[in-house]
Amino acid sequence: MTESQQTGEPGTVDPAHYREVMGHYPTGVAVVTGTTESGEPVGMVVGTFTSVSLDPPLVSFMPKTTSGTFALMRDSGTFCVNVLAHDQLELCRTMAVPRPGKFDDVAWSPSAYGAPALDGAVAHIHCTLDRVVPAGDHLIVLCCVQDMAVTRPATPLLFFQGGYGGFSTRGLAARGDAELIEAVLLADVARTAVERLAREHRCEAAVLVAVNDHELTTAVSAFGGCARPQEQLGQRVPLMPPLGEAYIAWAPEETIGAWLGRASSQEPEVAEKYRRRLKTVRELGYAMSRIQPEGGPQYADLTDAMREYAGGELTPARERAVRAVISSASPFYETCEIVDGETYDLGAIIGPVLGPDGSVVLCLRLGQLPRGADAHQVRRWIASLKEAAARISRSLEARAGDQYAAWQATTGDYLI
Repeated sequence: MTESQQTGEPGTVDPAHYREVMGHYPTGVAVVTGTTESGEPVGMVVGTFTSVSLDPPLVSFMPKTTSGTFALMRDSGTFCVNVLAHDQLELCRTMAVPRPGKFDDVAWSPSAYGAPALDGAVAHIHCTLDRVVPAGDHLIVLCCVQDMAVTRPATPLLFFQGGYGGFSTRGLAARGDAELIEAVLLADVARTAVERLAREHRCEAAVLVAVNDHELTTAVSAFGGCARPQEQLGQRVPLMPPLGEAYIAWAPEETIGAWLGRASSQEPEVAEKYRRRLKTVRELGYAMSRIQPEGGPQYADLTDAMREYAGGELTPARERAVRAVISSASPFYETCEIVDGETYDLGAIIGPVLGPDGSVVLCLRLGQLPRGADAHQVRRWIASLKEAAARISRSLEARAGDQYAAWQATTGDYLI
């Protein structure tokens, strides 16, 4: 560290060092829009938008003093601050280029205050110019808020250390992207049924929902008897063989093929084995995992691997190791006939919940089940699971139409 960096003497900080240090602080990304003197739409990307005051409601953004875009919109006096979502990077790039006609390539509509409101933004803040304050090589543009609304409850686009990305840390509270938010809203319809299952069978009951084309998440859970929380809501479960059979079994061939493509082995006989298991799951109406005796793969190793996968970003080496453990757990998921006179140590029983269009929307899971269950008890668990799934299906159609439609809109290509 140089002496000037240590003492903090004004005017002595190297610009490159300034950018490097400030780059360790993430900023949100917004597009400020307005109109030119002739009424043409104009907009600029800013990473300096911030709230200033609650009473009166004031916000600000800070364009460069040399910004030609701000010069074009300044006299209009009315702006719309569009908070970009994590999946709007291409829109950000489009709006960052100062060229004529760029609004022809984006979806927008004029706000009640005259400035363009961009489609798909997390929020729109409509404001009018209060004053402009010079501040070094930037301007502080202070604005009075006239109206504002969250128009899409998704996670925002962030700028960090010279790159763009989304908000992706651990747990539900931090990893809630647009798909996860809609999935949790949808899964909440199943909460009463899940709580009843946990209470009745003294176990863990949970709802799994797809949040993208390769992961499920636990969106609702409840616990009865001696069962205790073992994972956070929002933790991800990889959709790769052998995991996700109850979700994939009713999928179209394209989705099944993608799932098989994530298996650790691509040998034809391995794929055929999983296809047979999917067929059996469809016939039975559920999937089941069994805790194997000592000597084979350990169920605790699978639990630890799934916890590590869900815990955060993995290095390539750790991800390969985790996936190898998951793949080696295939024996736990071998289908078996429930035979009178035998006892069973089950890891979980999972069944599908169908949406109004007949696709698999949710999966119900019973876990932490009492060990040494006889055939009668196992059949009772399966029957309860199927009955609850049927009730939830009816509730989705009768009471959750809006949530289901919103979730369909976010899932798009991976809805099965």
